[in-house]
This record gives sequence, structure tokens and C-alpha cells, in this order.
Amino acid sequence: MPSVEKVPCHPRSLILLAYYYLPDNTSGVQRAVRLAKYLPRHGYDTIVVCSSHAGELPGAQNVLHVPDTANRWPRVKFWSTLAARVQRFFLPYNEQLPWVPYAIAAAQHLISQRRVAAVVSTSPPLASHFAALWLKKRHGLTWIADFRDPLLGNPVRSRKWAKLYDMVLQRWIFSHADAVIAVTDAVANEWRARYPYWAHKIHLIWNGFDPEDAIGPAPIPPRPYRILAHIGILYVQRHPLAMASSMERLLRRGLLDAGSIRLRFVGPIQQEVQFTSHPAIAALMQNGCLEMDGQLVPRQQAMRELATSDFLLLLDIVNLSNVGYTVPAKLYDYVLAGRPVLAVTDHGSPVERILAQSGILYVCLYHDDSDEELDRKLLTFFQLPTEPRNPSPWFLEQFDGSRQAENVAGLLNKLFKE
Repeated sequence: MPSVEKVPCHPRSLILLAYYYLPDNTSGVQRAVRLAKYLPRHGYDTIVVCSSHAGELPGAQNVLHVPDTANRWPRVKFWSTLAARVQRFFLPYNEQLPWVPYAIAAAQHLISQRRVAAVVSTSPPLASHFAALWLKKRHGLTWIADFRDPLLGNPVRSRKWAKLYDMVLQRWIFSHADAVIAVTDAVANEWRARYPYWAHKIHLIWNGFDPEDAIGPAPIPPRPYRILAHIGILYVQRHPLAMASSMERLLRRGLLDAGSIRLRFVGPIQQEVQFTSHPAIAALMQNGCLEMDGQLVPRQQAMRELATSDFLLLLDIVNLSNVGYTVPAKLYDYVLAGRPVLAVTDHGSPVERILAQSGILYVCLYHDDSDEELDRKLLTFFQLPTEPRNPSPWFLEQFDGSRQAENVAGLLNKLFKE
């Protein structure tokens, strides 16, 4: 059973509420992992309260997975069951509401053992913010709400009838949190324009990478073809169909050799049947130019795949109504690998602006490019040299995860002085 080290009361202890955490190995987990790792180095003892949906982390210190196999807090089951019914019948999205009573119970257990001064909640899902709000109201904790994805403008939350629901929730969180964090400048600016009264609460802390991870290029194994790889889950909102159609046209016209290139997807594919039935995808598969590994592989294996690919494919969300909604977390790993990146994104998006200063080679395919523009750009991309390039000093400084944790610690210091 995971243990929580009991330490003397400390005026700078905090609880990090993160539904997704290790041993889950999706890219969204890494931000919480970096905060938990580096915040103690900047003066904040950090205890993570997370879900057990992916199992429990054996021997983990200062991590509580709930609900756990020890069945602690059995009385909470009633409230969790009630929350599940509320979510099923009344909420438009899965906010992981049944987890909230367990998260609160675990947090209150920690508060009874030590002097906890703050709570940091990271979403999605919104369950972490709901639990944090309750803890703030009940115990007077300083609360920072970290949004890896915003609510309004999020194409994943696309039900028109639920827009008012998201507006109310976002405003509710902003009104009660002591600070809110956006992960792109575009989102932070949109928030400040929407909520000028709370502009002082809004802070930008980009996503990033762990400087202690050994991520970088590796020798490419001998093979008669080059690989354009996408590493991670292929979401419905991040699709490569326009790019795949361009690749199929170039092959059909003889401008690309079917034996010289492979499009490789490493990770699960949402709505895989519809994806593989698309004419361009089906044609690439028939020509032997497309490979799919539908399993969610461990992070170490994913990084090996990334490091030994010739090219890397980055898919930004198709979201023309709100450019800059987010930056795929894998972008930072891609840049560290140093290989050329093919980015499907929007004009002037944060993805494009980061790549422009990253120091590596890249080509952007825009969502509104014509077929002719796509074909020209894709052909140009495949002619780029595959030798890795070092990330720029700007990139290494701007997106260093330890510096970002230092920024969160600095924000907490400022809030405690106010």
C-alpha cells in the first residue's frame, strides 16, 4: 500500500490534486509528475492525491491513490455513488465526479497529520478543481487551479447546449481560486479579456519537459525506408487525414516512392475503424506505407520510438474558431529529439511559434491549406536532412520543468504574502 511519510508540521506543505498520475503513462500525467518532483526543491513539501484508475504505484512516497485496495474511508462510498448518479443523469461530460469524495477524504486525512497551507489542482478532469474548492472553503487553503486544457473553446467539449454549463463552471472556478494557470499565452490572453476583474489571478506557465530525463536522438537502425512517426494517442480532434491524403496523392503521382517512406502511429487510435476506412488511410495501408501499433506503450519505449524515427508528426487540434487552444505535450519531447517535425496546426498558433524558435527543422501544414499547398510542403519536408539538431538555448530555458515548478512556488510565495 502506498505510504505517506509522516513529517513534522511544516508551514509550506501542499496537496497536489491530479486525477491522472503514475503509473498512468499518458503525456498529460507528466506535468503533475514534474510539479511533484520539483516543488519540494523550491520549499514546498508536496503530497499527491490521485486516482487509482491505472493501478497504484508500488512503494511511492507522498502519493495517495484513491479509492485504494485497502478500502480506506468506506463511508465515502455512499457519496461517491451519489456523485456517479449526478454525473450520469445531470452532467453533459464525464468530470470523474465519483472520485471527488475520495480525494476530499484523503486530503482531510493529510490535513489532520500535517499543517497543509495550499492545494494545487490540475485538470482535466474537473474533479480535481471540485475537490480543491471544497478544501478551500472547509479549511481555508490557498488554492491554485492549473488548467492543462481550458473549458470554453475546448473542442473536446463541443456540445452546444452545454456551453452555458462550461461558462458557469469556468467563472465559478475563477471567482474562488486564488490563482489560475494557463499553459499557452493565447489562452491566458483570452481569459484576461473575458474576465478583466480577475486578470490579476491569471498566470501563464507553459507545459514543458523534465531536464533530468535523458531524452534525445539515438542512432537510426539500418532500414531501406524512413519513418514519419506519431507517438501517443491519436485523438479524434487531432487527425492526420489531410496530410495522409497529400501523401497518397504524392505516391500516386510518382513524386514519392512507396518503398522509401513509412507513416507510423505508435499508440491507441480513437475510432480506429472509421480512421482505417478513410480512402487515403486505406490506400497507404494497401501500399505498405502505413504502420499502426495500437497499444499504449510504456514511456521508455515511446521515447525509444521517438529517438529512432527519421521524422516526427505533430497534430494540433482542428479548432479554427480559437487558435492557440493548447500545445500537444509531446511537442517538447519532439524538440529534444532534434529530428525534423511535421506539424499540422493553425497560422500563428503557439505550436508554430515554439517551433520557429526551437532550433530544429520543421514544416507546418495549416488546416486551411489547399491540396496544392499541402503537396508542395509535404514534398519539401521529406527532402529535409534527418540529422538531429540541438534545441535552442531559448527553448531549453523557457520550457524547463524545474523552472516551471519554481514559478509555481514563486506564485505561492506571493499569495502567502498578500
